[in-house]
Amino acid sequence: MFKKITIILLSLLPLALMAQNGADLKFGQVNSQEILMVMPQMKEAQTQLEALAKQYESELSKMNDEYEKKGKDFMALKNVDDEIKKTRQAELAGLEQRIDLMKQTANEQIQKKQESLIAPVIETVKKAIKEVGDENGFYYIFDMSVPAIVYASPKSIDVTPLVKKKLNIPANAKPISTTPTAAPATK
Repeated sequence: MFKKITIILLSLLPLALMAQNGADLKFGQVNSQEILMVMPQMKEAQTQLEALAKQYESELSKMNDEYEKKGKDFMALKNVDDEIKKTRQAELAGLEQRIDLMKQTANEQIQKKQESLIAPVIETVKKAIKEVGDENGFYYIFDMSVPAIVYASPKSIDVTPLVKKKLNIPANAKPISTTPTAAPATK
C-alpha cells in the first residue's frame, strides 16, 4: 500500500511543480503536415518516386502486352496437340505469376524508396520543432496534424510559422500535390 501511495505521489510531483509556475507554462501547436508539404525536399522526393513508379509501370505494361499477345495466340490454337496446349497454358500461368510478382516488388520498392527519402525530411522538421520549442520556452508543442488533439485553447500558440522560418520556408509557400505513387494494377 505504501508503495502505491509513493508511486502516485511521485507521478503527481511534476504536475504540482508545473502548477506552481502556471503563469510560465507555454503550450504550442504545430501542423507538421503543412510544413512537410511545402518543403523542397518533399518535392524532390515526389519527383524521384514518380520516376521510379514510371519505370515499374513501363515494365508492367510490356509484360501485360506480352501476356495479351500470348493469350490471343493460345486462343487461336485449334488443331494442336493437347501437350502443346498444356505447355502454352503453363507458359501463360508462369507469365501471370511473374506479372503478379512484379506488381508486388514494385509496391515494396516504391514504399522502401518513399520511406528512405521522407525519413530524413521528417527528422529535419522534428529537429526544427524542438529548436523552436527550446528557443521560445515551450513546455509542450502538440502536432495538430495528428488527430489525437481534440481541442486547442486559443492560448495555445501556433508555432507552424516559427518552424517554417527555422527551415527557411516562405510563409506563402505552396504545398506540393499529394498524388499517391504506386505501381499500377494493370493486367
